[in-house]
Amino acid sequence: MNKAANENTDPADSSAAEHAQRVAALVTAEAVGEEWKKSHHMTLTFFLTGARSSHEEDHHAWQLDEWRKRIVDCLEVDANTELAALQDQLQGWILGELRYRDTALDSLLRAYP
Repeated sequence: MNKAANENTDPADSSAAEHAQRVAALVTAEAVGEEWKKSHHMTLTFFLTGARSSHEEDHHAWQLDEWRKRIVDCLEVDANTELAALQDQLQGWILGELRYRDTALDSLLRAYP
């Protein structure tokens, strides 16, 4: 788990951090398959944006596209260390949103039960 992303997470939020870790692992594992196109990209874009603005939505959509390209590249060359770092990066984005927005955990749990 990404220690930097989890540093500011209160122990009471450990279940939220664990859920963020599970979501990041799931999405990383499915980044190459059809689930990415069907579900994860849009779901994570909306989650990370938190209904703030269309500009922010576009930014997160682009950010996730770039993240996924790096995942695909890592899988092609069997770069496990980089793959783990990318999973940690996604987890950090999720945890950041959980800290930023009070309703984020409910949103995450609805999207990824």
